[in-house]
Amino acid sequence: MAEKPAGTPPVRVAIYGSCVARDAVDLAGGDALDVSVYVARQSLISAGHDASALFPEGARVESAFQRRMMESDFAGELSERLDSVVSTTDLLLWDLTDERHGVHVFADGTVVTRSIDVLGVPEVLEVVDGARHIPFGSDEHFDLWATRAEQFRDHLRGSGMFDRTIVLQIPWALVTSDGRGTPWSMGTRAIDANEAYRRYYDHLRDLGFTIFEMQPLGVLADPEHRWGLAPFHYTQDVYEEIVAQVLAAREDPVD
Repeated sequence: MAEKPAGTPPVRVAIYGSCVARDAVDLAGGDALDVSVYVARQSLISAGHDASALFPEGARVESAFQRRMMESDFAGELSERLDSVVSTTDLLLWDLTDERHGVHVFADGTVVTRSIDVLGVPEVLEVVDGARHIPFGSDEHFDLWATRAEQFRDHLRGSGMFDRTIVLQIPWALVTSDGRGTPWSMGTRAIDANEAYRRYYDHLRDLGFTIFEMQPLGVLADPEHRWGLAPFHYTQDVYEEIVAQVLAAREDPVD
């Protein structure tokens, strides 16, 4: 776990993504990293779409965090949340984990994410199931996402955050640390997910984003992970490497 030299303030990170970035900070960041904001379970495609009037008031949500993330997604407030911490953030960490379920488009054109939280709340799932589902990896999803990615880049440039953004291209693990194949996640194999994600990362690279990439054979899933076994729940060394790269980026920022 990373430790900062005595007298050195922690690196302040904003997280847009999910378990990859968040677990790296929690499990390997130690006192060297401090989270300024965490925006999770939200597709880039839903940003800027205000569907908050469609969120069911009586939804029984297991945790306050899950409710906040779903309500934030329905409100499409990604940019506003990141803008609110520009002056108190050193680096933005972005992972694409929560794109994996696609999005739903309502009749009025607003968009919400088909997140793992939505799937677990019947009242919310009923609402989104009445809208058109665009699966992750489809040409339509990629085209919508690619346009939003360019707009997001421009927004980050305008706010001064672009040169402080690191995209984490961490592939789904093909095998576990004890040599077994990783389980499918929501009907998707790791090898297929990695192939589907490829053009999304390639597009971000073309847009000029700074990307930290690990290779599929260089990551293992942890059967004892705190959130359970999944292709995107890694062994400790993966998180240690992510944090090392984050700290190195802070010491040698992009010009």
